[in-house]
Amino acid sequence: MNIIRASLLACSGTLAVTLALAATSANASVDDYSVGGNSSVNINLEVCSATSQLAVQGNGGTDLDFTVSDPSGMSVHSDVGIDDYLSVVLEKNGDDCETFSLSVSNLGDEANPFQVVLEPLNEASTRVEKYVIAPGANQTLEFKACGTSAQLIARGGGNTDLDYIVRNSDGGVVHEDDALEDETTATLAGLLSDCETFEMDVRNLGQEPNVLLVMVAPEGAEDVAFTGTAPSTSLASGLTGIATVAESEGAGEYRADANAALIVNLPVCGVNRLEIRGDGDTDLDFTVNDSTGETVHTDFDLSDVTFTTLTPSLEECETFTVEVSNLGDVYNVFSVTLTDEEELGGTSGPGEYRINATSSSKVMLRVCDSTVVYARGDGDTDLDFDVTDGSGGAVHSDYDLTDQTEFTLDPDGACSDFQMSISNLGDVYNVLTIAFDEEPDIARAVESDAPPIITRDFPGSPGRGGGDELAMSSGPGDYRAPANATLTVNLPVCGRTFLSIEGDGDTDLDYQIMDAAGDVVHSDYALSDKTYTVLTPGNRADDEGCETFMMTVENLGDVYNVFTVGYEGSTEAAGAAGSGSSAISARSATETNIVVPEDTASTDGNNRNIAILNRTGETLSSLYWSNSGTLDWGADKLGDASVLAAGQQWNVNASDGSNACLFDFRALTAGGREIEFTRINVCEVTSVAFE
Repeated sequence: MNIIRASLLACSGTLAVTLALAATSANASVDDYSVGGNSSVNINLEVCSATSQLAVQGNGGTDLDFTVSDPSGMSVHSDVGIDDYLSVVLEKNGDDCETFSLSVSNLGDEANPFQVVLEPLNEASTRVEKYVIAPGANQTLEFKACGTSAQLIARGGGNTDLDYIVRNSDGGVVHEDDALEDETTATLAGLLSDCETFEMDVRNLGQEPNVLLVMVAPEGAEDVAFTGTAPSTSLASGLTGIATVAESEGAGEYRADANAALIVNLPVCGVNRLEIRGDGDTDLDFTVNDSTGETVHTDFDLSDVTFTTLTPSLEECETFTVEVSNLGDVYNVFSVTLTDEEELGGTSGPGEYRINATSSSKVMLRVCDSTVVYARGDGDTDLDFDVTDGSGGAVHSDYDLTDQTEFTLDPDGACSDFQMSISNLGDVYNVLTIAFDEEPDIARAVESDAPPIITRDFPGSPGRGGGDELAMSSGPGDYRAPANATLTVNLPVCGRTFLSIEGDGDTDLDYQIMDAAGDVVHSDYALSDKTYTVLTPGNRADDEGCETFMMTVENLGDVYNVFTVGYEGSTEAAGAAGSGSSAISARSATETNIVVPEDTASTDGNNRNIAILNRTGETLSSLYWSNSGTLDWGADKLGDASVLAAGQQWNVNASDGSNACLFDFRALTAGGREIEFTRINVCEVTSVAFE
């Protein structure tokens, strides 16, 4: 994670700064705020126009993360790029003003002053939106273009190659760019008069995130002056009023109200360890002062947990004060525990801890001799870990895309305290189990018929975190891809076999299949959890014509995905995978390959068998393909009485006897939509998907 952060900080550039501060018209709201180190603030955005440009720019000193929510509280934009600027277009319905929310989290140790610009847009306004494209991801973005035409400029940070496909509101491709760079420009002509919505598929071919700015400048649009209510911004949360003093004192349970501070008096006799743990709902900041008013401990990170040792200095007993500041919009019930140093005993820390979604927590680990610590989450989200010793020195860090880590603590012969900080990067809570010297047996929520999985490290593997999970079984069956992780499945195949992989629909799955030689024979990075291909044993086949392929399945979502692997088309396929495997069920009444007459059969030995996939959500009423060197589509391959239903597939042979490999494909949906693909190399691809 630190490596990624460093690479992205270098690519924000002056362009983003200029764009973020460009909205300075008479109707724009321009306000200055500041967020403290390791703190967060919420800003109210009073939006009064149908479309508004929001731009935020910090001072460049720390990383700021942003979340924009609509009036109902639903997140409409999230920016966790490693920078401190944001640019996004907000849209609302109705004539009344509505209040959006902007959450700004400072991940640095120093305060960051930032400027918020909110400006109404009309059809003649240039729109600017910023995105972070994850490594290897294929992300679909929506944008609007107005006027008679518009200029599209998409510009990355310069650190990876980005490929682009732009589709109009009818689904037709109007622009493609697969050059070895991360910039593209296009003129969008013939637009709808009331602004047209486009989709842009952006694929990041690099191994690190790329910050993308998308600018749409209209041409031929009337520049109508805004006459409505001007927008405004205001601080929504921050501490309000003077801190109140709790009615009781000492150890116990207390309530810190939303956006308020509570002072708790702590009489302490002898050396005691102080632990304060909130309920996980909000961020709490802590300041501990001794009886003279001198600060002896502070904790301003993004969690609601703190630990420290209190040592009375004036007398045997001393009263300390703890100020607990609740930075959230709901109350937080926290517990205060004081433990005499002589009663700490031996080890402590093992157990279960709930880490709330998109939040942080801490656990104190006390060991008395060299100890192996195992930390295992429930598999639903990515957890990051930092471990420090009693003096705050770094002991262990783990920022990979899993929720597991392990390390050894050596206290040098005396019982010592260490601190583990945990950050949950997912949208659901994660139950973390900590165990000493023996790996815990985690009961994960997985279907009873799904095979178990074990963990294995793959140096240089294609998984995003560098550590994959290897399925214990192989071949057809059900598998579970954990959240934000990569699963590897071995696929033994004897003879040419049609392969079908279908997830449960909850997350996006990316696929890559390699043969026994390590060559990639199929990949699918579309925004779905399904893929189809044909596997044919090649040079690495054994004497019986069998070969084992290796498939990596990367789950890009924050929850697990149970996917089904099916074989079909080879009588030996199921046998290759072992007993108990089953072929997939038929997807279409027209699923068998088209029989190619002898006079049209190819003679060059190339395999032109492909799968036609209907992912349009509609029935395909007509389907055509023809040699790209011809002008005629020919007859409807489905015939007069057949259709291809939504979600179905059709295994076909695209040969026309000419030994050509490039073919054009055309489909008509029942709703009247026409979809075309040109110059598809059927000698290399294994499927054509209509979407």
